[in-house]
Amino acid sequence: MDLKQAEIIQVLRRRAQINQGDFGAKAFSTSFESGRTKVKNIELGRQVPTYDDLKNMAEVLGVPVSELMPSTDVPNEANTDSVEISRAVLDCFPGLEDYLSMLEKAVKIDDGELISYITGKISSLLHQPQDAEYNRRRSG
Repeated sequence: MDLKQAEIIQVLRRRAQINQGDFGAKAFSTSFESGRTKVKNIELGRQVPTYDDLKNMAEVLGVPVSELMPSTDVPNEANTDSVEISRAVLDCFPGLEDYLSMLEKAVKIDDGELISYITGKISSLLHQPQDAEYNRRRSG
């Protein structure tokens, strides 16, 4: 599950520690209140930003415009840094698939603290005693 554009904008704005009003005022060269209203509507998905809006927001955030685009909007390139995990393994560790999905999102937004937290959760999940179903599959 990928982040939507509104979620990406909100996460990056919060990570930059900029409130909606200041962010909107800087990005759209407007007042604090007008900027806050526009950013709020964009982050809630009520307003779709234009490409110029995206360029302005990216500039304020110090990121390329492509980072404000959901992965479905960016041309798909071969990712050589990925790992595939079989369904059988995922089935042996309830919750692993959800954590891996969250980890992928954390990596996309380059949130080191969140990545560390999620990998800790995955590690503890993988180090729990295995259930009978896992042992049955292993013994074959």
